[in-house]
Amino acid sequence: MLKHAEKYVPHISKELVNLLPLAQFDGEVIIVDQEDQIEDAVAYLNQARVIGIDTESRPSFTRGIHYPTALVQIATEERCYLFRLSKIGMPASLAAVFANKKICKVGLAFRDDLAGLRRLQPFVPANCIDVQQVVAQYGIMELGLQKIFAIIFGKKISKSQQLTNWEAETLTPEQARYASTDAWATLLIYKALADSTKLPKKAVEQMKCVEHEAQTQHQREINMHNDVARAVEVLNKGGVILYPTDTVWGIGCDATNAEAVEKLFKVKEREKGKSVLVLVDTPERVADYVPDIPQAAQTLLEVSAPEDGISPKPLTIIYPEARGVAPGIQAEDGSLGIRVTYEPLSHLLCEQLGKPLVSTSANLSGHPTPANYAEIETVIVSRMDYVCRTRRNETKPAQPSSIVKVGKHNEITIIRK
Repeated sequence: MLKHAEKYVPHISKELVNLLPLAQFDGEVIIVDQEDQIEDAVAYLNQARVIGIDTESRPSFTRGIHYPTALVQIATEERCYLFRLSKIGMPASLAAVFANKKICKVGLAFRDDLAGLRRLQPFVPANCIDVQQVVAQYGIMELGLQKIFAIIFGKKISKSQQLTNWEAETLTPEQARYASTDAWATLLIYKALADSTKLPKKAVEQMKCVEHEAQTQHQREINMHNDVARAVEVLNKGGVILYPTDTVWGIGCDATNAEAVEKLFKVKEREKGKSVLVLVDTPERVADYVPDIPQAAQTLLEVSAPEDGISPKPLTIIYPEARGVAPGIQAEDGSLGIRVTYEPLSHLLCEQLGKPLVSTSANLSGHPTPANYAEIETVIVSRMDYVCRTRRNETKPAQPSSIVKVGKHNEITIIRK
């Protein structure tokens, strides 16, 4: 058993599960596919105190199409009955087992299984326990049968037959063993938990809160990566986007695409000749666009990098000259403002684009700079080819970056602290 401090570990990786030895039901498997077999099977189950339950349906590969329950597996530790409902329907005597208060029925994601069975034969479930609702009380935060079983027993159960045809004329030995193992494994999990010590309620609630926050953060990261993928697609086509940066919200485009830069200036109603700054993802990327980085600028790049995961105030460095960018971005003297962004979305945008990203405030030229997404004028939003979704709900006013101009001979001019 995989335990920590006398409790089960909360999680286990798929990679570790795959390294574990295989476990499967090796008891008697009885397939019930004829009406004259039902009575003996139900009589046996009515004598049991606890039984493990699972169901199978024909897999659907078309959205919106679902097939009725084809098989219900009911296991004790010694025997498993496979009721082929696609052939015999849902017998009333079997439905009565699910309504029997004296028999404890154990399943996983049980509500869905019971709903599928009740569509075939109405009954009122009694003494039915879903182990997904129980495992957290013992410190387990996984919800899948395979991982829960691995945590408790240090073995894996196969899922190789999951998407096979459960309405086939004859079940293969592999299908029968797989189906039996799932119901048996659910029963063993319940019995093992019943013999274990529950965590204190307060500890369970704390673990659930941590788990919820982790899942929420994971979903935010997925959403951000999807956001970036769509934005980069637009940028690669010469589009203009609205996106959050390490300072205020910005209007951006591929800084090497002249047509995109011209379009961005039109969106902002900004006069040509006014320079804009660009963002890159790493200090090393700066060298791709600045032919000779002054030593003073190199030092500033180093001290403005994150330390122990904490980024100092964003710093825009104006370099004396630049190369490889579209006309109109640089100032009349050839200088260019570049900032290395460590904010997650804008950093990922630059990384995935593989080019510098124009970053100019999300306002019409001459209008106030919006402090957050809610303050951005509707006309700006309507002119975008893509508007990022990440961080739209933030209301805390964003602060602009510090700006330092560095000359060829390392002279430093502070433009904005």
